[in-house]
Amino acid sequence: MELKNLVSDRSASGRCESAIGVALASLAFLSKGNPQLVLPDCLWLFLLLLVTSLAASLAVRLRSDLPLPPALALVASFVVVAAIQARSGGAESDLWVLYLLPIFSAAILLSGRETAWISAGAVLANAAGYFSDDGAVGPAGTFALTLKTSVLLGSAAATWALAKSEREASAKAARQRGEIERLEEVAVVAAGGAGVVHDLGAPLSVILGYASIRREDPELTQAARADMARIERSARYCHDLVLRLMTGRDHAMATRSASEVIESALSLCEDPLRERKVQITREYPTDAHFIRAAGHELERVLVNLAGNAAKAMPKGGRITVSLVAAGPRVVVAVDDDGPGLPPELLPSLFTPFATGNAKEGGVGLGLYSCREIARRHGGELTAGRSPRGGARFEMVLPSAEGAPI
Repeated sequence: MELKNLVSDRSASGRCESAIGVALASLAFLSKGNPQLVLPDCLWLFLLLLVTSLAASLAVRLRSDLPLPPALALVASFVVVAAIQARSGGAESDLWVLYLLPIFSAAILLSGRETAWISAGAVLANAAGYFSDDGAVGPAGTFALTLKTSVLLGSAAATWALAKSEREASAKAARQRGEIERLEEVAVVAAGGAGVVHDLGAPLSVILGYASIRREDPELTQAARADMARIERSARYCHDLVLRLMTGRDHAMATRSASEVIESALSLCEDPLRERKVQITREYPTDAHFIRAAGHELERVLVNLAGNAAKAMPKGGRITVSLVAAGPRVVVAVDDDGPGLPPELLPSLFTPFATGNAKEGGVGLGLYSCREIARRHGGELTAGRSPRGGARFEMVLPSAEGAPI
């Protein structure tokens, strides 16, 4: 039997145990002058009721994934209550209110299904006292039984609703605490990386300047000039990222061809990927599609996705980058023929610090950053299984009207 809405924290069990102890002590004290109370039998039954109620709470503490033991302990509780009722005046006993104890415990500790069964058992046990006493059956007795049944069921429903609200509030608070902790970790990483980013600026400027000068050297061969152009393009890309991180300013959006953005990204990583025996296949339409892009942010997303795909294929493979127009949206897909994404990783794939490459030094911020970039561009980044058998990442972006001026 699966229990979905079980309270697993110990504070709820502790509150339940305290309430049970106080309620039983109060009722035992108030009932001590009742002439219908059979002593010392009822005192022992009160003690047994306390034991069965605490046993239900203890069972939840020890094995919160098994609802049957606490449910059986609560069933034993209303059997004990029925015995107390029989030894304190039968159907007319005021101690019928003790049936509320297993009902309250079930509502606090168990799920809605178990609470419903416990409540029904308490109602039936209370009704059995009336039907076993011939003198209790009549208009007055029927009215009293109906009233007591309504009180029991109404209390069960109200307590369950309050307990459910508290569980949901506790779960929401736990999620919020987790988000705050993740954001604090992101802030720590960002603070630690700020100095590194600052130190990267100077060597990148040197590389960028040297590559630009050397590319104009007339003695260079065509192949060497092409290599210098790649170095300059890569250095400019990195320098742009460093400036953005240091200044904290976003680049203005500009209308660009989607295929141009893809080509710019692939030109940065195609040669390194080829050395790792990873081939890139392009699937572009003949007509141009335009998007709004800020700086090199979208290139950063595609470089990251291609790099992740390459890591998933250490023996080599193929990455397919495709571009399709879907109404007012442009869809850029990155597919690979690697092993695919583990199903257990999918729910937390874009969560900060969730990584499947911890052994390779991954910290779990790459995909999180990529999704945030896509969202800043008014789009979304999703992941799933590729028709080619590996992983598939889709970046959906809004189309831009017209060509760039």
